[in-house]
Amino acid sequence: MEHTLQEDLIGKYLSGELSAREEGELMAWVEASAQNREVFEETVQLWSLTETSTQSEFPVNLPKAWAALDSRIDLGEDTLVAEPVVSIAKPALQVLSQPRVRSLNWAWSAAAAVAVLLVASWWVFMRDTTPETLAFSTPDNESRSITLPDHSQIELNENSSLSYTFDGDTRKVTLSGEAFFDVEKDPQHPFVIETGEVQTKVLGTSFNIRAYPDEKKVKVSVKTGRVEMRKVEETPQKATPALELRPGNTGVYANESATLEKAQDVAIEDVDSWQQGAIVFPTGTTLAEVIPAVEKFYNIKIKADETILNATISGARFSRDMSVQDALNLIKDPIGGKLTAEGDVFVISRGGQ
Repeated sequence: MEHTLQEDLIGKYLSGELSAREEGELMAWVEASAQNREVFEETVQLWSLTETSTQSEFPVNLPKAWAALDSRIDLGEDTLVAEPVVSIAKPALQVLSQPRVRSLNWAWSAAAAVAVLLVASWWVFMRDTTPETLAFSTPDNESRSITLPDHSQIELNENSSLSYTFDGDTRKVTLSGEAFFDVEKDPQHPFVIETGEVQTKVLGTSFNIRAYPDEKKVKVSVKTGRVEMRKVEETPQKATPALELRPGNTGVYANESATLEKAQDVAIEDVDSWQQGAIVFPTGTTLAEVIPAVEKFYNIKIKADETILNATISGARFSRDMSVQDALNLIKDPIGGKLTAEGDVFVISRGGQ
């Protein structure tokens, strides 16, 4: 059986081949009844979705979909069908009442309706199975307090970005920069933070992670509880032993050497000292680690002679109320260094050079 005129007009509409006169006829048919409009809108929606969808298979109850469609077709009501009446001045439509008859016309509409049901089922499936991602970031001189859906608390330091997803099993955070975490305890749903090549896994604890890309290392310091810090490996055979960190412990991953090791312990109260407007370095910290952090903290530029970068300090605390000059003196004085300036860059070199 041939397609009806309405089917042909809808096909031309979707393919962009509809003339102005035909468009008038089609729109008059659409407006002739609520059912006509529903069929038209569902077909347009289906056309749009099937052109762009690239998703894989999804579960759907086809028998249920067909049953719903049959009940819709067999309501026993008359259907309105618009037939065009040719007019030179303006297209007009005459609405005729006809008994509902199963035909290829209805098969075409049925196929479209079932397809729409499939698309709707796909949408619901994807909505329920695709984990939601939350993203946060901070600019210069600005931190941010974040409460995750699981009630975990995060303090995100300046110049940092963080994203969070929950797939039903694991609470996952990706971090670039620095943040202090107070994780809600939930043994059934581990909390995992990924920072480049390092993964930190916890069940419920509080700790700080510093992972600014330009500092070329990831540092994890624990305030309460216990965390596991490990390198993300390509294969189990190449796995690097994980570090178990307890309160006061610090683990450091060096990007360049791909090494993971424990560092000097820190005082519990200094784990998140940046939240109190200070940064603290324990004895044994190298200037190669101190200088980039001080640059960020005071928003200044420091150039250091390479011969002093491996020198260590005996412990230092830098605070927001400390002048830049005093902060630079804390760096240069222990090594007998010299401070000069090149434009807006502070230069630290060994004394006598």
